[in-house]
Amino acid sequence: MRNFRNLMSAALASVLSLAAAAAQAEVAIWDVMASDGNGEFDSRLVVQGDTLVLRVSAAGTGGVYPVEAELEGVRIELVRPGDEGPFEGTFDISDLAYGPHRLTIRAYDLFGDAETVEKTVERYAAPLIRMTSPLPSSTVAGNPRVYIQCLGTAPYECAQLCGYFRTQTRDLGSQCFARQAGAPPGPLWFAAAPSPAPLPGEVVTVSVSVRLSNDRELGRTLGPLYYESSPKLVALHSVPGAILDFDATRILFLDHYQRLGVFDRATQEMRWAATLPPDPSIGSSYGALTPYGAAVQSGTGRVFVWRDGVWRKIVTTGRLDAVSGDTLVWTTDDEDRAYAHTVSTGINTPLWNRPGTVTPFQTDISPSGDIYYATYEEPWIRRFGVSRLGYHPGKLQRPITDGMNVAGRWWNGSTSSSYLFTADGEEVFLGDSISGNSAGLLLHAGYAGFLRSDGAANQVWLRTPEGEMYQLSNFAASSLFDQQKLRVGHDGISDDGEVLFLNGGKRYIGRPGVEPEEIGSALGHARWVDGNALVTIGNTLFQVVSEAAPAAPSAETGEALLAGAAGPDGPDAPIAGEAQEPAPAALLPGHEPDALPVLDDAPALQLAGDASSGGLPAGVGCSAGRSAAPGSGLAALAAAIAGLAAARRDRRRA
Repeated sequence: MRNFRNLMSAALASVLSLAAAAAQAEVAIWDVMASDGNGEFDSRLVVQGDTLVLRVSAAGTGGVYPVEAELEGVRIELVRPGDEGPFEGTFDISDLAYGPHRLTIRAYDLFGDAETVEKTVERYAAPLIRMTSPLPSSTVAGNPRVYIQCLGTAPYECAQLCGYFRTQTRDLGSQCFARQAGAPPGPLWFAAAPSPAPLPGEVVTVSVSVRLSNDRELGRTLGPLYYESSPKLVALHSVPGAILDFDATRILFLDHYQRLGVFDRATQEMRWAATLPPDPSIGSSYGALTPYGAAVQSGTGRVFVWRDGVWRKIVTTGRLDAVSGDTLVWTTDDEDRAYAHTVSTGINTPLWNRPGTVTPFQTDISPSGDIYYATYEEPWIRRFGVSRLGYHPGKLQRPITDGMNVAGRWWNGSTSSSYLFTADGEEVFLGDSISGNSAGLLLHAGYAGFLRSDGAANQVWLRTPEGEMYQLSNFAASSLFDQQKLRVGHDGISDDGEVLFLNGGKRYIGRPGVEPEEIGSALGHARWVDGNALVTIGNTLFQVVSEAAPAAPSAETGEALLAGAAGPDGPDAPIAGEAQEPAPAALLPGHEPDALPVLDDAPALQLAGDASSGGLPAGVGCSAGRSAAPGSGLAALAAAIAGLAAARRDRRRA
């Protein structure tokens, strides 16, 4: 009996103790946060996408177990990823309607007591924000109003839409448009023109600020728009993507879905490249046509070759340096090694192997496949497997060859000295230029274009195949050649010795014995093809109507190639392949030479969606096949090059 009483006393004491502990038990929930799976948690509990990740802090005097969350009838258990810290769990919200939803969180202690917290979770979809007229990356004349549409995702509406016009160097005003009280659901429109008006050659972007009906705010940058008023530019072809390269018969382009295509200039047929492997990001890429397809440098350092409809990755982390015909040259990312790649066979041949080198490797390939290369660490130009050319003090910059002559520039820190090596072995001193851009040489058909300082500025000179020298420019500020990656030294001279160059934000044609002819702003890139000067801006190829050689009529020019012209369904008619392009190169003297003009960081550009049918008036334009008087609406379509602003690594050396 005594044992029984002892057991009962112990049991009663235990019960009383548990009851007392339970009476004192407390459960607390705090720091309820949400993420859409990107790793960034926010206490506002607003998420995008199809995933809701919850993170909850909870505690109790006797420990906490379990912690549950319930959303629209779906209940999950939240667990600690480690031994301590907050509890986490994930909801699949792909079938959840956009808008607010009630979230219930319960935490239990070991005695069964619970704490309940209710919150509101919002599933949010970003509004559609697009520039509808002029279309993004258009080339426009005058100062038409810019139309931007903001379309919210129900149940939210765009409440306020502001646009800030900017160039690389100045602000051009701003305006805001707000939804009127009681207005029916639908898009909110921005319609305004930059003020003051942009100047020819300026690139304008629109920084957009949006406030939604749930007071959420977001920003985006649209454009760019290229302002050009030269009547000497006539549109020949427009393709559904940014032009990477072209020749007499084809155009290589990249659309905003990261698809590469080739446009046949004669038949106007498109051939889309096979889908690239899933690992690369092709954005900010550059590339060149080959006889079998194309070679492309991706924005993530991969080099691809497209041959017979199949993509082949030839290097994972490297740099495409030169392409000519069946041959290309690529380097490893550290530039310790360089290889010649034969496109038709897929064979890599070692050119350079210097582990631990600090020098940039630069090369050029002749039409016949001869490879010339140079580095800062050596005083000569190497011809692969054959010979060396030159021996001069300073750092040797990119060699150039046209298959007849070879040229190079040696930089001593303040001056670049240019030398030409002829096919018969003669070495010709071309002159010195003040520090500027190392892409200061052009070779074609025996002609040589080069920069020579007059003591205050670099002027453009020409050497003929017969050895005659001509000064083509006489400006107070330094001139530069119009250069492009994989085309350095090859585009600026015609078969007759006419030279394309840039000065003061404008493009000129220089000819011996006459004043340079201004043909437009420095936007885009120019090239001589079959005796014609052609200019690419974004997704459009233009022909220059030169005073010396007027353009022949083109059956492809006309109303369809207008920038801002109304299509069959008004200004918002869809256009295939809207693309993006960074602002043009800043041509700045005084920096250490590189193989290309200095490129400012491209603005973050938002790709506008397919155009709508809002019926708003378009920008004024005229037929791209006709010239226009100053101040009229000559404009031609342009689109953007995403990522051609990727510059070489900094090559400054102590």
